[in-house]
Amino acid sequence: MKKVHLGMLLLLLLFVSIGSGCIGGQQTVTVTQTQTQVQTQTQTKTETKIQEKIFIRFAGWSAGETEMKNYEKIISEFEEKYPNIKVKYEVIPQMFHENILASFGAGVAPDVFYVDSSWAPIFIEKGALHPISEFASKDFINQFYQFLLKPFEKNGKLYGLPKDWSMLALFYNKKLFEKAGLTKPPETWDELLEYAKIITEKTGVPGLAIYLGGFNRYVPVAVSNGAPRPWFEKPEDASWFDNPIVKETLKWYIDLYRIGHVQMVKEGKKPYVVQPSDVGAGWLGDAFGQQKVAMVISGNWMIPFLADQFPNFKYGEDWDIAPLPAGKAGRVTMAYTVILGINSKSKHVKEAWEFVKFVVGPEGQKELVVKAGHTLPSIKGFENDPDLWPQHKKTLSFIPMYNDLIVFLWGPKSGILENKFSDAMASAMRGEITVDEAIEIMKQVVKEELGG
Repeated sequence: MKKVHLGMLLLLLLFVSIGSGCIGGQQTVTVTQTQTQVQTQTQTKTETKIQEKIFIRFAGWSAGETEMKNYEKIISEFEEKYPNIKVKYEVIPQMFHENILASFGAGVAPDVFYVDSSWAPIFIEKGALHPISEFASKDFINQFYQFLLKPFEKNGKLYGLPKDWSMLALFYNKKLFEKAGLTKPPETWDELLEYAKIITEKTGVPGLAIYLGGFNRYVPVAVSNGAPRPWFEKPEDASWFDNPIVKETLKWYIDLYRIGHVQMVKEGKKPYVVQPSDVGAGWLGDAFGQQKVAMVISGNWMIPFLADQFPNFKYGEDWDIAPLPAGKAGRVTMAYTVILGINSKSKHVKEAWEFVKFVVGPEGQKELVVKAGHTLPSIKGFENDPDLWPQHKKTLSFIPMYNDLIVFLWGPKSGILENKFSDAMASAMRGEITVDEAIEIMKQVVKEELGG
Protein backbone atom coordinates (compact mmCIF):
# COMPACT_ATOMS: atom_id res chain seq x y z
CA MET A 1 0.00 0.00 0.00
CA LYS A 2 2.85 2.39 0.91
CA LYS A 3 4.61 1.55 -2.44
CA VAL A 4 1.51 2.48 -4.51
CA HIS A 5 1.14 5.77 -2.80
CA LEU A 6 4.81 6.60 -3.31
CA GLY A 7 4.59 5.84 -7.05
CA MET A 8 1.60 8.06 -7.57
CA LEU A 9 3.35 10.94 -5.69
CA LEU A 10 6.38 10.71 -7.97
CA LEU A 11 4.18 10.80 -11.14
CA LEU A 12 2.35 13.85 -9.78
CA LEU A 13 5.60 15.73 -9.08
CA LEU A 14 6.85 14.89 -12.61
CA PHE A 15 3.65 16.20 -14.15
CA VAL A 16 3.88 19.51 -12.21
CA SER A 17 7.50 19.93 -13.23
CA ILE A 18 6.75 19.37 -16.94
CA GLY A 19 3.83 21.79 -16.81
CA SER A 20 5.96 24.42 -15.17
CA GLY A 21 8.60 24.10 -17.91
CA CYS A 22 6.24 24.65 -20.94
CA ILE A 23 7.37 28.15 -22.06
CA GLY A 24 7.20 29.28 -25.75
CA GLY A 25 6.23 25.80 -26.97
CA GLN A 26 9.37 24.23 -25.49
CA GLN A 27 9.24 21.56 -22.90
CA THR A 28 11.96 21.38 -20.29
CA VAL A 29 12.20 18.78 -17.64
CA THR A 30 13.97 20.10 -14.57
CA VAL A 31 14.61 18.20 -11.45
CA THR A 32 15.41 20.61 -8.57
CA GLN A 33 16.44 19.69 -5.06
CA THR A 34 16.18 22.49 -2.54
CA GLN A 35 17.57 22.29 1.00
CA THR A 36 16.66 25.09 3.42
CA GLN A 37 18.48 25.53 6.71
CA VAL A 38 17.20 28.00 9.27
CA GLN A 39 19.50 29.07 12.09
CA THR A 40 18.44 31.28 14.98
CA GLN A 41 21.22 33.14 16.81
CA THR A 42 20.64 35.39 19.79
CA GLN A 43 23.29 37.95 20.75
CA THR A 44 23.21 39.93 24.03
CA LYS A 45 25.17 43.20 23.97
CA THR A 46 25.86 44.99 27.27
CA GLU A 47 26.89 48.67 27.22
CA THR A 48 28.41 50.31 30.32
CA LYS A 49 28.15 54.08 30.33
CA ILE A 50 30.85 55.80 32.36
CA GLN A 51 29.56 59.10 33.73
CA GLU A 52 32.08 61.87 33.23
CA LYS A 53 33.16 63.67 36.40
CA ILE A 54 33.03 67.46 36.49
CA PHE A 55 35.69 69.19 38.56
CA ILE A 56 34.97 72.60 40.09
CA ARG A 57 37.21 74.78 42.23
CA PHE A 58 35.95 76.47 45.39
CA ALA A 59 38.04 79.18 47.06
CA GLY A 60 37.61 80.81 50.45
CA TRP A 61 39.58 82.25 53.30
CA SER A 62 39.66 80.55 56.67
CA ALA A 63 38.93 81.54 60.26
CA GLY A 64 41.24 78.76 61.34
CA GLU A 65 41.63 75.01 61.17
CA THR A 66 38.11 74.40 62.47
CA GLU A 67 36.43 76.17 59.57
CA MET A 68 38.58 74.30 57.08
CA LYS A 69 37.63 70.94 58.60
CA ASN A 70 33.95 71.85 58.56
CA TYR A 71 34.09 72.74 54.87
CA GLU A 72 35.96 69.58 53.99
CA LYS A 73 33.20 67.62 55.71
CA ILE A 74 30.36 69.40 53.88
CA ILE A 75 32.19 68.99 50.55
CA SER A 76 32.47 65.26 51.20
CA GLU A 77 28.72 65.09 51.86
CA PHE A 78 28.01 67.00 48.65
CA GLU A 79 30.22 64.70 46.57
CA GLU A 80 28.46 61.69 48.02
CA LYS A 81 25.11 63.11 46.91
CA TYR A 82 26.44 64.30 43.53
CA PRO A 83 29.07 61.67 42.58
CA ASN A 84 29.62 63.20 39.14
CA ILE A 85 30.88 66.49 40.66
CA LYS A 86 34.23 66.81 42.42
CA VAL A 87 35.08 69.93 44.41
CA LYS A 88 38.62 71.17 44.99
CA TYR A 89 38.78 73.37 48.09
CA GLU A 90 41.38 76.14 47.99
CA VAL A 91 42.19 78.45 50.91
CA ILE A 92 43.62 81.91 50.18
CA PRO A 93 44.81 83.29 53.54
CA GLN A 94 45.65 86.90 52.60
CA MET A 95 44.34 89.64 50.33
CA PHE A 96 41.58 87.29 49.27
CA HIS A 97 39.44 89.54 47.07
CA GLU A 98 42.43 91.17 45.42
CA ASN A 99 43.82 87.74 44.55
CA ILE A 100 40.49 86.54 43.17
CA LEU A 101 40.20 89.62 40.94
CA ALA A 102 43.77 89.09 39.74
CA SER A 103 42.96 85.46 38.90
CA PHE A 104 40.24 86.68 36.53
CA GLY A 105 42.86 88.66 34.63
CA ALA A 106 45.03 85.56 34.39
CA GLY A 107 42.09 83.39 33.33
CA VAL A 108 42.42 81.05 36.32
CA ALA A 109 39.62 82.22 38.59
CA PRO A 110 37.86 79.49 40.63
CA ASP A 111 34.32 78.42 39.76
CA VAL A 112 32.95 79.31 43.21
CA PHE A 113 34.44 81.75 45.70
CA TYR A 114 33.64 83.83 48.75
CA VAL A 115 32.53 87.41 48.20
CA ASP A 116 32.23 89.64 51.26
CA SER A 117 29.41 92.19 51.35
CA SER A 118 31.94 95.03 51.29
CA TRP A 119 33.45 93.76 48.02
CA ALA A 120 30.21 92.73 46.31
CA PRO A 121 29.64 96.01 44.38
CA ILE A 122 33.13 95.80 42.84
CA PHE A 123 32.69 92.18 41.71
CA ILE A 124 29.22 92.92 40.31
CA GLU A 125 30.46 96.02 38.48
CA LYS A 126 33.30 94.05 36.87
CA GLY A 127 30.90 91.36 35.66
CA ALA A 128 32.68 88.68 37.67
CA LEU A 129 29.53 87.13 39.19
CA HIS A 130 26.86 85.04 37.51
CA PRO A 131 23.38 86.14 38.71
CA ILE A 132 21.94 83.32 40.77
CA SER A 133 18.45 84.72 40.23
CA GLU A 134 18.61 82.80 36.93
CA PHE A 135 18.69 79.52 38.87
CA ALA A 136 17.11 80.10 42.27
CA SER A 137 13.33 80.19 42.61
CA LYS A 138 11.62 83.00 44.52
CA ASP A 139 10.63 80.54 47.21
CA PHE A 140 14.24 79.50 47.66
CA ILE A 141 15.42 83.12 47.85
CA ASN A 142 12.66 84.14 50.25
CA GLN A 143 14.05 81.74 52.86
CA PHE A 144 16.89 84.21 53.53
CA TYR A 145 16.90 87.35 55.69
CA GLN A 146 16.24 90.27 53.37
CA PHE A 147 18.72 92.64 55.07
CA LEU A 148 21.52 90.21 54.21
CA LEU A 149 20.62 90.15 50.48
CA LYS A 150 20.79 93.89 49.79
CA PRO A 151 24.57 94.17 49.28
CA PHE A 152 24.36 91.56 46.51
CA GLU A 153 21.53 93.08 44.47
CA LYS A 154 21.75 95.34 41.43
CA ASN A 155 19.28 96.28 38.70
CA GLY A 156 16.76 93.67 39.78
CA LYS A 157 19.27 90.82 39.79
CA LEU A 158 20.64 88.90 42.75
CA TYR A 159 24.26 87.82 42.52
CA GLY A 160 24.56 85.55 45.52
CA LEU A 161 23.01 84.08 48.64
CA PRO A 162 24.61 84.49 52.08
CA LYS A 163 26.13 81.30 53.42
CA ASP A 164 25.72 82.56 57.01
CA TRP A 165 26.24 85.75 59.00
CA SER A 166 27.87 87.05 62.15
CA MET A 167 27.75 90.09 64.37
CA LEU A 168 30.34 91.68 66.61
CA ALA A 169 30.14 90.94 70.32
CA LEU A 170 32.39 91.27 73.37
CA PHE A 171 34.16 88.06 74.44
CA TYR A 172 35.51 88.18 78.00
CA ASN A 173 37.44 85.85 80.31
CA LYS A 174 35.35 85.32 83.45
CA LYS A 175 38.23 84.00 85.56
CA LEU A 176 40.40 87.05 84.82
CA PHE A 177 37.44 89.29 85.57
CA GLU A 178 37.07 87.60 88.96
CA LYS A 179 40.77 88.03 89.74
CA ALA A 180 40.46 91.71 88.87
CA GLY A 181 37.38 92.10 91.08
CA LEU A 182 35.03 92.73 88.13
CA THR A 183 31.59 91.18 88.38
CA LYS A 184 30.00 92.08 85.05
CA PRO A 185 31.02 93.01 81.50
CA PRO A 186 31.54 96.70 80.63
CA GLU A 187 28.42 98.66 79.71
CA THR A 188 30.05 101.60 77.89
CA TRP A 189 33.11 102.20 75.71
CA ASP A 190 34.75 104.25 78.42
CA GLU A 191 34.13 101.42 80.87
CA LEU A 192 35.74 98.98 78.41
CA LEU A 193 38.91 101.06 78.48
CA GLU A 194 38.82 101.30 82.26
CA TYR A 195 38.34 97.53 82.59
CA ALA A 196 41.37 96.91 80.35
CA LYS A 197 43.54 98.98 82.66
CA ILE A 198 42.20 97.36 85.85
CA ILE A 199 42.64 93.79 84.54
CA THR A 200 46.22 94.46 83.46
CA GLU A 201 47.07 96.06 86.78
CA LYS A 202 45.47 93.29 88.88
CA THR A 203 46.39 90.19 86.86
CA GLY A 204 49.34 91.16 84.66
CA VAL A 205 47.39 89.97 81.60
CA PRO A 206 46.64 92.56 78.90
CA GLY A 207 43.02 93.62 79.27
CA LEU A 208 42.11 94.06 75.58
CA ALA A 209 43.31 92.82 72.19
CA ILE A 210 42.42 94.58 68.96
CA TYR A 211 43.59 94.61 65.37
CA LEU A 212 45.67 97.52 64.13
CA GLY A 213 43.51 99.46 61.73
CA GLY A 214 40.17 97.76 61.36
CA PHE A 215 37.96 100.62 60.23
CA ASN A 216 34.89 98.34 60.38
CA ARG A 217 35.60 97.61 64.07
CA TYR A 218 35.73 101.33 64.76
CA VAL A 219 32.41 102.18 63.06
CA PRO A 220 30.20 100.94 65.98
CA VAL A 221 32.09 103.31 68.30
CA ALA A 222 31.39 106.29 66.02
CA VAL A 223 27.73 105.55 65.27
CA SER A 224 26.88 104.59 68.86
CA ASN A 225 28.14 108.01 69.90
CA GLY A 226 25.92 109.86 67.43
CA ALA A 227 27.87 109.93 64.15
CA PRO A 228 25.92 109.13 60.97
CA ARG A 229 26.50 105.82 59.21
CA PRO A 230 29.49 106.14 56.87
CA TRP A 231 28.63 106.10 53.17
CA PHE A 232 31.11 106.95 50.42
CA GLU A 233 29.75 107.21 46.89
CA LYS A 234 31.25 110.47 45.62
CA PRO A 235 34.34 112.58 46.49
CA GLU A 236 32.30 115.00 48.58
CA ASP A 237 31.44 112.17 50.99
CA ALA A 238 34.95 112.53 52.42
CA SER A 239 33.37 115.22 54.62
CA TRP A 240 32.17 112.39 56.92
CA PHE A 241 35.61 112.58 58.54
CA ASP A 242 35.06 116.27 59.34
CA ASN A 243 32.19 115.41 61.68
CA PRO A 244 33.30 116.35 65.24
CA ILE A 245 31.96 113.05 66.64
CA VAL A 246 33.95 111.11 64.02
CA LYS A 247 37.12 112.98 64.90
CA GLU A 248 36.63 112.49 68.63
CA THR A 249 35.79 108.79 68.45
CA LEU A 250 38.50 108.04 65.90
CA LYS A 251 41.09 109.58 68.22
CA TRP A 252 39.68 107.50 71.11
CA TYR A 253 39.91 104.30 69.08
CA ILE A 254 43.43 104.96 67.75
CA ASP A 255 44.60 105.89 71.25
CA LEU A 256 43.57 102.46 72.51
CA TYR A 257 46.78 101.10 71.03
CA ARG A 258 48.84 104.26 70.58
CA ILE A 259 48.64 105.02 74.30
CA GLY A 260 47.60 101.61 75.68
CA HIS A 261 50.54 99.84 74.08
CA VAL A 262 53.08 102.05 72.29
CA GLN A 263 53.28 104.69 74.99
CA MET A 264 53.13 102.17 77.84
CA VAL A 265 56.04 100.18 76.38
CA LYS A 266 58.09 103.37 75.94
CA GLU A 267 57.52 104.15 79.60
CA GLY A 268 58.55 100.63 80.61
CA LYS A 269 55.05 99.74 81.78
CA LYS A 270 52.83 96.75 81.10
CA PRO A 271 50.59 97.49 78.06
CA TYR A 272 46.88 97.11 78.68
CA VAL A 273 46.04 96.88 74.96
CA VAL A 274 47.77 94.55 72.49
CA GLN A 275 47.43 93.21 69.00
CA PRO A 276 47.55 89.39 68.61
CA SER A 277 51.16 89.25 67.46
CA ASP A 278 52.25 91.11 70.62
CA VAL A 279 51.32 88.02 72.65
CA GLY A 280 52.52 85.46 70.10
CA ALA A 281 49.08 84.77 68.61
CA GLY A 282 47.96 84.66 64.99
CA TRP A 283 44.59 86.31 65.46
CA LEU A 284 42.14 87.44 68.13
CA GLY A 285 40.59 83.99 68.59
CA ASP A 286 43.98 82.47 69.23
CA ALA A 287 45.00 85.19 71.70
CA PHE A 288 41.72 84.82 73.61
CA GLY A 289 41.72 81.01 73.56
CA GLN A 290 45.26 80.89 74.94
CA GLN A 291 44.04 83.23 77.71
CA LYS A 292 46.75 85.73 76.89
CA VAL A 293 44.20 88.56 76.86
CA ALA A 294 41.03 89.17 78.88
CA MET A 295 38.75 90.77 76.24
CA VAL A 296 38.35 90.84 72.46
CA ILE A 297 35.67 92.17 70.15
CA SER A 298 35.00 89.57 67.49
CA GLY A 299 32.28 87.76 65.55
CA ASN A 300 30.46 84.44 65.80
CA TRP A 301 33.15 82.77 63.70
CA MET A 302 35.33 82.70 66.83
CA ILE A 303 32.91 80.44 68.74
CA PRO A 304 33.54 77.11 66.92
CA PHE A 305 37.26 77.87 66.87
CA LEU A 306 37.34 78.13 70.66
CA ALA A 307 35.29 74.96 71.08
CA ASP A 308 37.54 72.97 68.75
CA GLN A 309 40.98 74.32 69.56
CA PHE A 310 40.53 75.03 73.27
CA PRO A 311 38.04 72.42 74.54
CA ASN A 312 39.13 72.90 78.16
CA PHE A 313 38.36 76.62 78.00
CA LYS A 314 34.67 76.28 78.72
CA TYR A 315 31.91 78.62 77.57
CA GLY A 316 29.84 79.84 80.51
CA GLU A 317 32.42 78.62 83.01
CA ASP A 318 35.65 80.23 81.82
CA TRP A 319 34.42 82.74 79.26
CA ASP A 320 31.25 84.46 78.17
CA ILE A 321 29.78 86.84 75.60
CA ALA A 322 28.22 90.28 76.04
CA PRO A 323 26.77 92.89 73.68
CA LEU A 324 29.06 95.62 72.44
CA PRO A 325 29.41 98.51 74.88
CA ALA A 326 27.09 101.50 74.47
CA GLY A 327 27.98 104.99 73.40
CA LYS A 328 26.19 108.25 74.14
CA ALA A 329 23.53 107.43 71.52
CA GLY A 330 22.98 103.75 72.36
CA ARG A 331 24.39 100.43 71.20
CA VAL A 332 25.48 99.62 67.64
CA THR A 333 27.06 96.51 66.16
CA MET A 334 28.33 95.32 62.81
CA ALA A 335 26.86 92.48 60.77
CA TYR A 336 29.06 90.48 58.38
CA THR A 337 27.94 88.18 55.61
CA VAL A 338 29.54 86.38 52.69
CA ILE A 339 28.10 84.74 49.59
CA LEU A 340 29.41 81.83 47.57
CA GLY A 341 29.72 83.67 44.27
CA ILE A 342 29.65 81.83 40.95
CA ASN A 343 32.27 82.78 38.37
CA SER A 344 30.47 84.34 35.40
CA LYS A 345 33.07 82.79 33.08
CA SER A 346 32.93 79.30 34.57
CA LYS A 347 32.48 76.41 32.14
CA HIS A 348 30.49 74.57 34.80
CA VAL A 349 27.95 77.13 35.96
CA LYS A 350 25.17 74.58 36.52
CA GLU A 351 27.37 72.30 38.57
CA ALA A 352 28.65 75.31 40.50
CA TRP A 353 25.06 76.26 41.31
CA GLU A 354 24.32 72.74 42.57
CA PHE A 355 27.24 73.08 44.98
CA VAL A 356 26.23 76.58 46.10
CA LYS A 357 22.60 75.53 46.57
CA PHE A 358 23.69 72.56 48.68
CA VAL A 359 25.99 74.59 50.95
CA VAL A 360 23.83 77.69 51.48
CA GLY A 361 20.46 75.90 51.38
CA PRO A 362 18.65 74.35 54.35
CA GLU A 363 20.52 71.04 54.10
CA GLY A 364 23.97 72.63 54.12
CA GLN A 365 23.19 75.26 56.74
CA LYS A 366 21.68 72.67 59.06
CA GLU A 367 24.97 70.75 59.04
CA LEU A 368 27.59 73.45 58.58
CA VAL A 369 26.07 76.40 60.42
CA VAL A 370 23.61 74.99 62.97
CA LYS A 371 25.07 71.65 64.03
CA ALA A 372 28.73 72.52 63.50
CA GLY A 373 28.19 75.89 65.18
CA HIS A 374 29.94 77.66 62.32
CA THR A 375 28.22 81.05 62.68
CA LEU A 376 24.62 82.31 62.51
CA PRO A 377 22.20 80.82 59.94
CA SER A 378 21.11 83.19 57.17
CA ILE A 379 17.90 81.21 56.60
CA LYS A 380 14.89 82.23 58.65
CA GLY A 381 13.61 79.79 61.25
CA PHE A 382 16.90 78.18 62.25
CA GLU A 383 17.20 80.61 65.17
CA ASN A 384 14.74 78.34 66.99
CA ASP A 385 16.43 75.09 66.00
CA PRO A 386 17.27 72.96 69.06
CA ASP A 387 20.68 72.17 67.53
CA LEU A 388 21.72 75.83 67.39
CA TRP A 389 24.63 76.34 69.77
CA PRO A 390 23.78 78.25 72.98
CA GLN A 391 26.64 80.71 72.36
CA HIS A 392 25.06 81.72 69.05
CA LYS A 393 21.60 81.88 70.59
CA LYS A 394 22.97 84.29 73.16
CA THR A 395 24.36 86.65 70.53
CA LEU A 396 20.97 86.62 68.79
CA SER A 397 19.35 87.62 72.08
CA PHE A 398 21.38 90.85 71.97
CA ILE A 399 19.67 92.13 68.81
CA PRO A 400 16.83 93.95 70.65
CA MET A 401 19.48 95.80 72.70
CA TYR A 402 21.02 97.40 69.61
CA ASN A 403 19.83 100.70 68.21
CA ASP A 404 21.44 99.85 64.88
CA LEU A 405 22.86 96.79 63.16
CA ILE A 406 25.09 97.85 60.26
CA VAL A 407 25.85 95.42 57.43
CA PHE A 408 29.48 95.78 56.35
CA LEU A 409 29.04 98.05 53.33
CA TRP A 410 29.71 101.76 52.90
CA GLY A 411 29.51 102.39 49.19
CA PRO A 412 30.49 100.97 45.80
CA LYS A 413 34.16 100.63 46.74
CA SER A 414 33.84 99.58 50.37
CA GLY A 415 36.45 96.84 50.20
CA ILE A 416 39.15 99.07 48.73
CA LEU A 417 38.31 101.94 51.08
CA GLU A 418 38.29 99.62 54.11
CA ASN A 419 41.83 98.45 53.37
CA LYS A 420 43.21 101.94 52.80
CA PHE A 421 41.40 103.43 55.80
CA SER A 422 42.76 100.64 57.97
CA ASP A 423 46.32 101.20 56.73
CA ALA A 424 46.13 104.87 57.74
CA MET A 425 44.62 104.00 61.12
CA ALA A 426 47.30 101.35 61.75
CA SER A 427 50.06 103.88 61.05
CA ALA A 428 48.52 106.26 63.58
CA MET A 429 48.12 103.46 66.13
CA ARG A 430 51.81 102.64 65.86
CA GLY A 431 52.60 106.30 66.38
CA GLU A 432 54.06 106.79 62.90
CA ILE A 433 51.61 109.57 62.02
CA THR A 434 49.21 111.73 64.02
CA VAL A 435 45.45 111.18 64.18
CA ASP A 436 44.88 114.34 62.15
CA GLU A 437 47.28 113.11 59.48
CA ALA A 438 45.45 109.78 59.35
CA ILE A 439 42.13 111.60 58.88
CA GLU A 440 43.55 113.65 56.01
CA ILE A 441 44.88 110.51 54.34
CA MET A 442 41.46 108.84 54.61
CA LYS A 443 39.73 111.89 53.15
CA GLN A 444 42.18 111.88 50.26
CA VAL A 445 41.56 108.16 49.68
CA VAL A 446 37.81 108.84 49.27
CA LYS A 447 38.46 111.65 46.79
CA GLU A 448 40.91 109.61 44.73
CA GLU A 449 38.94 106.37 44.65
CA LEU A 450 35.59 108.01 43.88
CA GLY A 451 36.76 110.92 41.76
CA GLY A 452 36.78 109.08 38.43
